[in-house]
Amino acid sequence: MRTCPRCGLLINAEGRCYPGCTGPLLATVRCGGCYQLNLPDAERCDGCGHELGLEPIAEPDALLCSDCGVPFSALRAPTGLLRDCGRCGGQLVDHALLRDLLERRESYGAAAPRPPRRPEHVDVRVRYVRCPACGQPMNRKNFAGKSGIIVDICREHGTWFDRGELPQLLAFAESGGTARARQQQIEDEERSRRQAEIARETARRTSVATMASSWDARKARLDAVKELLELLSRISG
Repeated sequence: MRTCPRCGLLINAEGRCYPGCTGPLLATVRCGGCYQLNLPDAERCDGCGHELGLEPIAEPDALLCSDCGVPFSALRAPTGLLRDCGRCGGQLVDHALLRDLLERRESYGAAAPRPPRRPEHVDVRVRYVRCPACGQPMNRKNFAGKSGIIVDICREHGTWFDRGELPQLLAFAESGGTARARQQQIEDEERSRRQAEIARETARRTSVATMASSWDARKARLDAVKELLELLSRISG
């Protein structure tokens, strides 16, 4: 295990110990498949398992990290941008790019299953993040409902990941978690549809029964009036 040269704590696969440490980032090799940083001597990406080769080139970015106030480094892909903070490890990922990364990891996991990764330490303090792009508070959400990975989402500008959360989410997708979540959502929607149909049918039958009961009551009253009129007619005749 490696330790941070500044604070002495154990570091994770990205070469980070904890967000507050100002020690150097030891992981410097960027994966072209999932954009995760890896240690210089790594042959394969610790995030997606792909062989490390050509690295994506980071661009200067005008947006500032919501936590640190320093400019992001932006990594451009055909489907969007991944903005990475070199100080705290936070990342802002465009929605389309995140879908692409999850789909690729899900396909990779189905084709070449790997043992589940041991969860890394992640800061679990409850806090609310403002979107670096629009400044509005982002919505906290348990990704895919049952992943246990709490992310912050801006409907327009993307999803914010604290340090270590994106690799965890990609590992969740690789293990089939996103596929199971989709299937569960389909089953839940089908169950809700059936329950709605049952409720509508129950309401219809109740309405019909109520109308029938009302008609029977009116008919009984009319029959009683008819009998009374016939009786009065016989008496008067």
